[in-house]
Amino acid sequence: MKALLVVDMIYDFVYGKFGNEAAKSIVPRIRILVERFRANGIVVFLKDSHRPGDAELKVWGQHAMQGTRGSEIIEALKLGENDIIVEKHTYDGFFSTSLSESLKSHSVDEVYICGVATDICVLHTAFGAFIRGFSVLVVRDACASTSYEAHMWALKYMKSIYGAKIVESDDI
Repeated sequence: MKALLVVDMIYDFVYGKFGNEAAKSIVPRIRILVERFRANGIVVFLKDSHRPGDAELKVWGQHAMQGTRGSEIIEALKLGENDIIVEKHTYDGFFSTSLSESLKSHSVDEVYICGVATDICVLHTAFGAFIRGFSVLVVRDACASTSYEAHMWALKYMKSIYGAKIVESDDI
């Protein structure tokens, strides 16, 4: 079984504190991918949902605080009734979350990862999937970062270090 992991397509990372044009530009592609996976797989929305004291806050300041609009999935991606939502408190969507168990309960062995930021949460979530034995595919044109250089570096890193396949949304 295949799963689409949609990483941090939340208000603070698309329109808010860390929002940027690159993040906004991938929304239509992700919307199409979500519909495809709802018909033939599992859709998981991962979202930063920080609590006071989370380690990331020391680096980035307050953002995506639990229970605030900043940590909510953007409305343009319209959650489905069978979609899985996983709150995460670190860059890695697997660390101290129920993600691995949820995927295993649906017999998922292959994960497609999209969202933001390619060089931060997408990268670390790909690592989490890799070390747990999932096949990792990263959707190049449905990921975004704060710069093109950071985006390309992260894709190359995931391919060479985690063995991730880098794919295009039209090929899925």
